[in-house]
Amino acid sequence: MGSSISHETYESINGDFYDGQKYYAKFKDMFFEEGACRYAFMGTLYGNGPRNNSKCVTKVFKDEAASKLKNWVPEIAASKRAFKYAKHFQEKYFPRMSGSTYEIEFLIPLLAQMKNISGINLLWFIEAFQDERYVNKRSMVAIEPFIEGSYEKFNSNGGYEQQGGLHSIVNTFSHWTWHVSGHKYMVCDLQGVKSGKKYILTDPAIHSAGREFGATDLGALGMEMVLGNHTCNNFCMQLGLENPYTGIYVAPGLRSTTYSFQVTEEQLMMADQRRASLYPYLPATFEL
Repeated sequence: MGSSISHETYESINGDFYDGQKYYAKFKDMFFEEGACRYAFMGTLYGNGPRNNSKCVTKVFKDEAASKLKNWVPEIAASKRAFKYAKHFQEKYFPRMSGSTYEIEFLIPLLAQMKNISGINLLWFIEAFQDERYVNKRSMVAIEPFIEGSYEKFNSNGGYEQQGGLHSIVNTFSHWTWHVSGHKYMVCDLQGVKSGKKYILTDPAIHSAGREFGATDLGALGMEMVLGNHTCNNFCMQLGLENPYTGIYVAPGLRSTTYSFQVTEEQLMMADQRRASLYPYLPATFEL
């Protein structure tokens, strides 16, 4: 008689950002969400910490060549930097703004190597079938807590932002990161769940002067796309945030995430030349 096994990872190579514990995940063999570059699977987290037996989401790159540790490293770095910006924004800048009773938190993924692939064993020692449609034992995956609630895209890394003022604070946050970093970093592609007054966000992109945060970091071109489509709101005005692209036409942005392979080197170079004529890089007023 055969037995079924689930996709399962080894223990994570990094500890949880909050409790320091390492965990492993078991997850379903069929994804529940699909992006341009990754699949997302529902699962359960196991370990000795407080997150044991909690719901989680395991994310897998579609391209097997991309499912290496080196490709996850800039994404983890982006999440950590975004988390620190959000903490500072909340502690030091929220008190200055009337009506800003919000919280912003970024999830920081665990990274783990695959251990077992979902399949059927005829006997405990005879492997009959492995489901490698979306993941294999060579894959490195990211594991995050499952966020309860309605998932939304608040802005993108290519210039889209939700209109209507409901989520003005997150668009101001993106603008503010560009300002306090001396125009060298911008946290964007903000997506997740708003629960009461708290935004729980995942998978941020960061545009940087040195393009150091992987495939979603479009450098000066990304900053141009975001600022050129950004409508400054009351929170931006209260913080005195300037926008050098005000009055300059920039093509409307896409709601979906834009990747570096979707733009050309010429576009990146030309945007950096335009940047130099519009604003300089300055010393940061908040250093990480």
